[in-house]
Amino acid sequence: MTKWNQQVDNLTHHIYFRVCAFVIIAIGFFTGHPILFFMGSLYLIYFIVSYYYLDKVGKELRVTIVDGQVKLFPGETGVIKLKIEQPSWIPIFSGRIQLVADNNIEFQNGDRRTRISQLHLPFSLMSRSETVLEIPFTAKERGVAKLHHIEIQISHFIDFGKVYLQKNDLTKFEALVYSEQLPVTGLERILPKNQGTYPTRSSLFEDASTIIGTRDYADGDAFNRIHWKASARVSNLQTKVHEKTSQYSWLIVFDIRSGNMEERIKGITYLLHHATKFNIPFSLLVNIKRVGTPSYFELPYGEGKRHLQSALTILARLQGNSVSIGMPTFERITFQHALNSPYVILCGEEERLRGWQMPPSATVTKLDVMDSQCTLRIWRTVARKEAVNG
Repeated sequence: MTKWNQQVDNLTHHIYFRVCAFVIIAIGFFTGHPILFFMGSLYLIYFIVSYYYLDKVGKELRVTIVDGQVKLFPGETGVIKLKIEQPSWIPIFSGRIQLVADNNIEFQNGDRRTRISQLHLPFSLMSRSETVLEIPFTAKERGVAKLHHIEIQISHFIDFGKVYLQKNDLTKFEALVYSEQLPVTGLERILPKNQGTYPTRSSLFEDASTIIGTRDYADGDAFNRIHWKASARVSNLQTKVHEKTSQYSWLIVFDIRSGNMEERIKGITYLLHHATKFNIPFSLLVNIKRVGTPSYFELPYGEGKRHLQSALTILARLQGNSVSIGMPTFERITFQHALNSPYVILCGEEERLRGWQMPPSATVTKLDVMDSQCTLRIWRTVARKEAVNG
């Protein structure tokens, strides 16, 4: 990190000491007292060296972030690694570094305030050397913590002079704190019903491309379901047994402007973990404006731990003051996505979702949040039927 804002505080009284040094030198010179001349010269040399030290000690100093991103959950401990390099021959005997970050993390032995967390940490560094400071912190709340301010204070090794080096622009570091989970009741209301790829024990549909075994031929079995190789091995007609499947993907729709935002995010996080555990594909829509196409936040369908991490990252970065798209526009976007989604989970307040219509092919549930409890409820079944009939 370069281009520090440097300020040297050499103290006002140094001016008077330097004046005194000149006076002593002059007295010693004109009166012929070599001791006074020598003492005044020593004083003057000392002040010159002091000023030179404070002016030059931070000129080439470099501070870099070793790991640019740390991912963790609330309650977990992470570390910020700061690499401090001093290419100059001037050593730092008494240094002090101050860090200011967002307050969703808390530094060990630091100060956590309303909006920021800060830490003061001493260090020393010899000439032409480097050191790595490991600064532990604890994740407190969901969000992204960035370093907003770094200040290094270097004190003179003899007197009280100081030099301040400040960096106010954002550094390339962030602590990504994922959301906690809030259990959701009512998951039994979401049951697979259509042809798809999700394996299940009981379904009217089968995946013709997946053969999991054979059974003895029975009257009424289709001719194309006979497994000829297996029949030849056992000298008896065998029928293919396909894996029973159903369409079981989730479209999760989140209105960022609804109340109880943190509880809703915790409930969504629980749903995402549940979907990942049972290999359920899911997609995520959030009504936040973004640059590019599409103009809103969308995580396409996917499954697995990597897809879960992508979804958790989106949730961690959400902010309540983000610019959102209007609800009528968001309804049209959701409707288009719901046309190909058997299950839609709406995460928002009833007042803001009033008047929404979803395709009759989709089973729509709503994530209700009340008293820090999340429940899935069937959403407006009658209203959707009326919309279809009308």
